[in-house]
Amino acid sequence: MKYRTLGQTGLQVSEVGLGAMPFGGMVTQVNGTSFGWTGTEDQECIALVHVCEELGVNLIDSAEAYGNGHGEAVIGQALQGRRDRWIMATKVNPNQGSDEAVPDENAVQKRITEACEQSLQRLQTDYIDLYQLHRIPHHWAMPVVMSTLANLQQAGKIRWYGISTNDRAAIDALRHYGPIHVLQIGYNLLERDADDLLNWALEEQIGTLIRVPLAKGMLTGKYSGPNAMSMPEGDHRYDRFNRPDTVDGLKKLTELSFLQTPDRSMVQTALRFVLDHPGVSCVISGAKTRQQAEENARASEVAPLTSDELARAFPVADAIRTPNWSG
Repeated sequence: MKYRTLGQTGLQVSEVGLGAMPFGGMVTQVNGTSFGWTGTEDQECIALVHVCEELGVNLIDSAEAYGNGHGEAVIGQALQGRRDRWIMATKVNPNQGSDEAVPDENAVQKRITEACEQSLQRLQTDYIDLYQLHRIPHHWAMPVVMSTLANLQQAGKIRWYGISTNDRAAIDALRHYGPIHVLQIGYNLLERDADDLLNWALEEQIGTLIRVPLAKGMLTGKYSGPNAMSMPEGDHRYDRFNRPDTVDGLKKLTELSFLQTPDRSMVQTALRFVLDHPGVSCVISGAKTRQQAEENARASEVAPLTSDELARAFPVADAIRTPNWSG
């Protein structure tokens, strides 16, 4: 595993991080239906964290929203006795409980402060390395959001903070009220609109974590072709996989199969493509098994894509891109 410096934080992060959204599992909603991520068990997730540690992975990314906090609780169990070996990242929705049309700065400050305390308890830790906004704050709330994050940092509750978004205008608006230390950006071979944002982050020395590098599994090769697997209803990915444009795109993905070589799987190709961007600090990839974790981690070692491969791949990728795959 190779490591990179996460912007001005100085943190040395593994090139491949672990995305913990699946750790949230399935959640029963108010109407009785279930929603979340199928095929995960808590003990298997805990074991997976330990496997990733063996492979040199040192960053794990979660959010209060994953399983209504359950994902964070699983991580808290997994990192007992090994907290100092990991960079812990999680996210908060600053808008929860507030109305965009009814400014209430006290409510927003209370919301973020209490959410941070709850995340700390679930994660069983005294501090969060990277605390990220999971939504763009209401415009009127931006000053208090940034001051609250600064206060949490000063109190030692969080070390660094940022936002998960590709919206440059929102980032600029927040930076008017304080620093942004890290950005979580959606980027992959099929969605490359963030190229300029990544270049800008590099210039500004802002660390970047890359989400959906496999386009929710579409770039694994597992779901492409005429017999593409379908997601069970209620799975987080169900609507995405059953849209007509996505179904067509999955069938066309077979045209990118040439990128898979004896030395590089399709998963490693997709992760390597992201890592080849100079503005990328760490690529966040999910896994369910040891084999998947090992495959992901090895992307840090495989050779970059050649200019000939990229020239051949881009026309295909551009032809099958569908909007909002990173949403």
